[in-house]
Amino acid sequence: MTETMLRLRRSPRKLLSRDGHPGPGPGRLALVMSRAGVGKTAFLVGIGLDSLLAGQRVMHVSRDRTVEKVRDRYDEIFSELAGKNGIEPGDAARIQLEIERRRHIYAFLGDSFSVDKLAEGIELLGQHTDFRPDVLIVDRMDVRTTDRQQYEQLRELAVRCGVEVWVSSRTHRDDPAALPGHLPAPADAIEDLLDLVLRLDPRGNQVLLHVLKDRDRMLDEDMHVGLDPRSLLLIPMQPSSLA
Repeated sequence: MTETMLRLRRSPRKLLSRDGHPGPGPGRLALVMSRAGVGKTAFLVGIGLDSLLAGQRVMHVSRDRTVEKVRDRYDEIFSELAGKNGIEPGDAARIQLEIERRRHIYAFLGDSFSVDKLAEGIELLGQHTDFRPDVLIVDRMDVRTTDRQQYEQLRELAVRCGVEVWVSSRTHRDDPAALPGHLPAPADAIEDLLDLVLRLDPRGNQVLLHVLKDRDRMLDEDMHVGLDPRSLLLIPMQPSSLA
């Protein structure tokens, strides 16, 4: 079963391995940016699913969707992934049960979110259910509407708990161009707190993935990875198809 689970992994975390860890690694903070409707939530669910298939524990925090809707998105992408890889229904059901045991979905609807409340929730889960996440996903922590202190607290939480953190933030078409050596707005205001920054760029019928920051390096590199808007799966892209 473990081999089957690993075969299903389709995530840029593997392409961004650092210090033996996929993605940014424990105690580090990754930001995914894009305009509205491009696929940030689907991308983060893909990150969460990849982590679960790798045997890690995932807490997914939603600020605009109910727990049921987030669970449905995981089920939808997993079903698409299992179908494309020819996984038998019985095996798929056993894998799905296994990953659900290692996943916790938390919903903060309206204006109820704060990093302090999130930290309290993680502490209570650890005390009462022995659930301690390896990967924490916070969907829609927009930089424009979240003060810097919240990001500082989130970075401190990542370090204190040894958890890899992924957040998403919306950009706008009329955002100013990035200054040399800096991230584009609004992420430039917190760039010193971020270890990995990715941008989702729509192009034709695909969504392409770019790396803007990796540790201390400011970049603008194409990862040759796309997000299929129909299946919501990450797919490899040939350089010739990006022209």
